[in-house]
Amino acid sequence: MLRRLRDTGPQTKAQLAAGFDVPRTTLAGTLRQLVADGLVDDGPVAPSSGGRRSVSVRIQPDLRFVAVSIGERRIRVAALGGHLAITSGHSIDLAEHGDDVDAVGSTVLDAVADVVDGARPLALAMAAPDLAAPFAEALRARLADHLPDIDHVALSAVRAMALGERHSGAATGLTDVVAVRLGHSVTSATIAGGRLARGAASAAGEIGHLRVEEFGPSCTCGRTGCLDAYASSAAVVARGRELAERGRSPRLTEILDAQGDLTLADVVAGAEGGDAAVVQLAREAGQRLGPVVAGLVAHANPSRVVLGGPVAALGMHLLGDVRAAAYRLAPPRAAEGVEIVLSERGERAVLVGAGIEAFEAWTRDLAT
Repeated sequence: MLRRLRDTGPQTKAQLAAGFDVPRTTLAGTLRQLVADGLVDDGPVAPSSGGRRSVSVRIQPDLRFVAVSIGERRIRVAALGGHLAITSGHSIDLAEHGDDVDAVGSTVLDAVADVVDGARPLALAMAAPDLAAPFAEALRARLADHLPDIDHVALSAVRAMALGERHSGAATGLTDVVAVRLGHSVTSATIAGGRLARGAASAAGEIGHLRVEEFGPSCTCGRTGCLDAYASSAAVVARGRELAERGRSPRLTEILDAQGDLTLADVVAGAEGGDAAVVQLAREAGQRLGPVVAGLVAHANPSRVVLGGPVAALGMHLLGDVRAAAYRLAPPRAAEGVEIVLSERGERAVLVGAGIEAFEAWTRDLAT
């Protein structure tokens, strides 16, 4: 019942009974217990359908869950209510702390205290591009040590993105979805039949090191021609720097001369400004990503593919070529009807998805 109220918002008792296909008298005992436990209370009065207006039931508005998202350049900390709306948030610039886990951990703990504003969080979930990275592992341990009385869970950033987009983003309410996140690496997550796939070793979706060109650029994994060598954030910035140094993009050359280096935001601004060389860079990344998306479509037969992450900010210049390649190469039966779109919520989808994972951990404890 808590999951239903989380996902639908306030419901009348009649709506809840109909959703569970049980008599209202059967429902009443469960509702009484949830009210007594302080987990649900009366919501707004529902619109009249011609008779007496009914009071709805909602999750208690003071419940709080915490989501911590480690991004490529920032850590975002958010408090979410029981309906998974973000109630407050805080952003931490990693450049200010470098690799000092103690300093970052203290700042994150301060941010957690700030966003919950005196409330006791019920659970905390961390999302990160690579949960096995030493930085992420150390930060998880620090949070668990300082908040020992609540549930702690972790999931990859792309899986959190998939959950968040399905809950309230570009894939709201869909049961078969593929999310692709373009960040330090290119990763994917699949929701099939409403369930998130994780894989035998929780390694499903690590597509960044699929080889897309036999003799392509060198990749961080030591091989050549991997998807990451074309569509990861580092690869896009490196390609932008090359364009600037060769004078092919006057805009990026000017920025490089002034700053001494380029950021992904600089490359994205070049694409948004119509810089021909940068637009071509974005298209080439899309052309390499498209065949991989075609494979994901063939494998999962989703109704929607959502592209997100920092590199997705290249927008339609990237998306157009992803679509062209994916629709051309995917099996016609699987490709028919599938939509390939950009994320509507950006990194907020990751926070919402982490909030869902925190909520799930809390309800598992309730059930036991």
